[in-house]
Amino acid sequence: QGYPASVQEAAGPLLKSLDVDTARQKARLTELEPVLSGGDAPRGREVFFGKKAACAACHTVQGEGGRVGPDLSRIGSVRTPHDLLEAVVFPSASFARGYEPYTITTKNGRFYTGIIARENAEAIDLVTGDRAEVWLPRSAIDTIDRGQVSIMPQGFDALLSRQELADVLAFLQSRR
Repeated sequence: QGYPASVQEAAGPLLKSLDVDTARQKARLTELEPVLSGGDAPRGREVFFGKKAACAACHTVQGEGGRVGPDLSRIGSVRTPHDLLEAVVFPSASFARGYEPYTITTKNGRFYTGIIARENAEAIDLVTGDRAEVWLPRSAIDTIDRGQVSIMPQGFDALLSRQELADVLAFLQSRR
């Protein structure tokens, strides 16, 4: 509302597709709500730190794990169980402040995607998904684009069994 009719008309198909995506996501979360109970936190810890889910490759809990994603040591005290489910199933739905993904293109045509760990007037320190740090002098940077898709892969609800998903969520809920 408040936009010219031509803009509203042009935006119509996009808005309709977003509504479909939102409805599909809501339906999937509703379907998965049973995993919010019946999980076992100690088993969830094993899944979290194990190779199958590999959550600890990016996330830290109590000083153990990676630093590409947010520290989850106290996540159970700041996020509801439903929020945790949404974050695991649809990681691009929202980003924790300071963990927005960026793609940096250098003047020689190389692309780097990751989280900005530090920056100053001379350079940007980017932490990539494989936990490598790339120090990029600003003089070598052509473009910096903020991403709309999380570095965290989508599809953990398909990768993990329902019980494993319930266990990981119980583990995250226990982090207080």
